[in-house]
Amino acid sequence: MNIPDNDIPPEDWAKELPDGSVFRVAFESSQTVMFLIDPLTAKVIGANKAACEFYGYQPEELEGLSAADISLLSNENLCALLQGINQGGSKRFSSRHRLKTGQLRDMELDAAPITLHNGRSCLFFIGHDVTPRLQAERSLYQRESLLRAILESAVDGIGYKDAQGIYREANKAFCQLVGRPCEEIIGRRAKDFFDRRAADRHVEMDRRIMDQRQPVAYELTQERPDGTRYLSVHKSPVCDAAGECLGVVSVSHDITERRLAEAALSKSEGLLRAMLQSAQDSIFVTDEHDVLRELNQSFCARLGRRREELLDRPLSEVFSGDELRIQLSTNSLARETREPVSFTQRLAANEQECWLSVVKTAVVDAEGRCLGVVAMGRDITAQHVAELALRQSERRLSGLIRQAPVGVFETDAKGMLVFANERMQRQTGRTQEALAGNRWLESIVREDREDFLALWHETLADKRELESEVRMLDARGVRQWMSCRIRPMTDAANRFSGYLGVLGDISERKKAEALRTDVESVVRHDLKSPLGSVQNAMELLELLGPLTPEQTQVLTEVRILTRRMQDLISLSLDLHAMEAGAFKPVLGPVDLCDVVETQRAELRPLVEGKGLRLNLVSDCPQGPFYVSGERRLLDAVFSNLLKNAAEASPDGAEITVRLENESPLAEVFIRNKGEVPKGIRERFFEKYATSGKPHGTGLGTYSARLMVRTMGGTLSLNTEEPGATTLILRLPAADPAKVCLLAPERCPV
Repeated sequence: MNIPDNDIPPEDWAKELPDGSVFRVAFESSQTVMFLIDPLTAKVIGANKAACEFYGYQPEELEGLSAADISLLSNENLCALLQGINQGGSKRFSSRHRLKTGQLRDMELDAAPITLHNGRSCLFFIGHDVTPRLQAERSLYQRESLLRAILESAVDGIGYKDAQGIYREANKAFCQLVGRPCEEIIGRRAKDFFDRRAADRHVEMDRRIMDQRQPVAYELTQERPDGTRYLSVHKSPVCDAAGECLGVVSVSHDITERRLAEAALSKSEGLLRAMLQSAQDSIFVTDEHDVLRELNQSFCARLGRRREELLDRPLSEVFSGDELRIQLSTNSLARETREPVSFTQRLAANEQECWLSVVKTAVVDAEGRCLGVVAMGRDITAQHVAELALRQSERRLSGLIRQAPVGVFETDAKGMLVFANERMQRQTGRTQEALAGNRWLESIVREDREDFLALWHETLADKRELESEVRMLDARGVRQWMSCRIRPMTDAANRFSGYLGVLGDISERKKAEALRTDVESVVRHDLKSPLGSVQNAMELLELLGPLTPEQTQVLTEVRILTRRMQDLISLSLDLHAMEAGAFKPVLGPVDLCDVVETQRAELRPLVEGKGLRLNLVSDCPQGPFYVSGERRLLDAVFSNLLKNAAEASPDGAEITVRLENESPLAEVFIRNKGEVPKGIRERFFEKYATSGKPHGTGLGTYSARLMVRTMGGTLSLNTEEPGATTLILRLPAADPAKVCLLAPERCPV
């Protein structure tokens, strides 16, 4: 901002303050920081002595500064603030200011517009340094947070009652000792959850503590539903700075175990000795001079020596060499630190080598004197061998990954690539550094990149698996088809840590699939001509008649099967469109009862050959059962499913087709005897999944579910019933208006 030509220079503006006014006297003599700012230029045009001393500037230095040289607000925010005060009136706000020394201070400012003697407006500021107060508030918050953390993490029960005997604080341990949730304790008195006699004792003791201002320690017995508990209680008065007693804080420690241990001390020594001798871990106790004073049978067996040979012997007569050096140094460390010392030691004794995980702890009496060291050694030979094998396995795995015939890569939790094996680097023609981060995605061809990125971002958001086929560029810029499978990884704590991905070259498979598609198209075309000849032959047979009823029946079935085969050939062409999501079915009411009955003729040789029974059960036994679908697709679905059921059923069994109306859905249950092999249950509806069928292709169930999905339905497998298999088909129920056109008798009157 520039000062207009007709303005008074900044150093002369202070002269325009009213002479002799209370404002000028207060401005010049006040010990409070005061200064004037031009709202148009944001420059300091006047400052009292207190302001100059506070900011560390001479008056002529301070009055030439811009407000932006002092305030940490941005220029934009500062200009908006000054204009707002100039137009809207007085305002109180907080800001951080920089002194001449560079030190930062928190300021609380009161600002108001005033008019100078010459009629020009300026902004009058009064500042208060609130840095100590804010620091005190932050310190108080930190202390309160620390106190809360101590309360929540303390093992002992801690409670605080105010002067009226009302609980104001109670940690989780205290609530557990009382046997009530915290919400039932805070805000209530002792009489609300202790019996009357115990509550009176608490009140009397609290009153005495507050009167005498002295802490009190005592033990009490508490009867609880889970039995008698013994508590050690320490109560102290809580006083403020003025000496007024605010209440009582109590620290309660459950000493039930200690009391019980003291009561059973005479019996525990015998029990301890029995446990010591029966322990599988090797245990020995030495005194302060490293002499063996106690040991168990496991330790004796480990060394291959009798108890009498070892007891009261110094360690120098039991161990030698490095074994002795380790024993003496760890004993000394345990005695000095009074902390458990853990280490792993190789022990060669009794012509055997073993590895022990040893923990040594100093034995200290009530006066704090160290009486010796107790050592416990657990045989970890098997674990040690396993760890060595694991490290070897990890080295082999690392070698396999680096030399794997497929590309292997790893990302962090954000999806950034952090590792790529040599195969992936050769596949993409890029080094690991060039693939790091998100740059590995640049190897995907531009036409496929957008769709893959959408899948990749969904995978990152949901932390799920991703399987996709995508084209990538190799080192020569040639496109190659890749199968990309990415799975989430977890660490030892089962926390999500990133993704592991595998890239496999499927270019040859894609070429084979394209070739197979071309061959299938040729085969379908070549099959249509013989079928046309068969239809012409059937028409010729009818013209040459007359035919017997049996011949007419056979001719009808052949005609149906021929038409069915033509539909299947056309349907096979549509399956490719369904897989690509480009097929639009022509939906309408279809009678499932008629669909199932039509399949009887096609299945007759298989059903009669195995002596099977096909039983149809419908919610509409006297009429048709309509669903919304395409008849051609439904014929193919039931042909595949019923044929599979017949092939899987044992001789003489029954196949049940149950139709149920669960508006707005229609449900079909196809049940047959015989179980789906466990090995393919998870892949039952996958392409080429088959088991136990010499000529099976694994396309029947795959195409059935694909057609059901195309019609807006679902197809699932249920193997909960032992010895049986049930397929559950759900389709949208037919539109009632369309059903009325086909079956008026089913329309509501």
